[in-house]
Amino acid sequence: MIRAVAFDLDGTLIDSTAPIVEAFRHAFTVIGETPPSRETVTNSIGYTLPEQFALFTRHDPHDCTRIYREHYRTIMCEQTFLLPGARESLERLRDADIGIGFATSKKREYSEIILEHLGVLDFFTCRLGPDDVTHPKPHPEAVLRALEELRVQPHEMFFVGDTRFDVHAAEAAGVRCLAVATGYATRDELVRLRPEAVFDGLTELTDYIFAHRDGFSPADD
Repeated sequence: MIRAVAFDLDGTLIDSTAPIVEAFRHAFTVIGETPPSRETVTNSIGYTLPEQFALFTRHDPHDCTRIYREHYRTIMCEQTFLLPGARESLERLRDADIGIGFATSKKREYSEIILEHLGVLDFFTCRLGPDDVTHPKPHPEAVLRALEELRVQPHEMFFVGDTRFDVHAAEAAGVRCLAVATGYATRDELVRLRPEAVFDGLTELTDYIFAHRDGFSPADD
């Protein structure tokens, strides 16, 4: 019986690519270096910000993160949007009394501001960002914390994401994982990771949750 669903945010429930890329470009302009390409930035989404900057520059990654966040905060709400079907999916889960959480690599404070701006923050009873864990995804800590906060067992929760970070974290936590090809990994890449299922959008993913809410698990095949 599925009693809870926890989501990644970027590329899973929200489209925040534009402000992320712009904030990276701003940070590199401030430190006087050539910014990485848009594709390079988006391919690194899922790492924490200091980890991302460490991939691209020898400049202090924490200084880069500070510069990034100062700018990102000024543009994040205006340039971030819910992905198609996100609000309807959250409404369906809430109306079915299924607990909802998020576990993201985005700073929780910023996630909450964005979700409040988009009118969906109140759906989430569990809210986890990188500052809430010692080990970010793909380590399972965030997913395990979501289980605790949503008060469910691993077999009672789906974790939904769009990258290998999400699939590996869910797998390591023993939680059923669903993936959406709406973010920063292709459908083929996600299929190769072997989550329980891969979807092209949130509406069909939510249909799957309700169709498999009772009794089914991969171990039953």
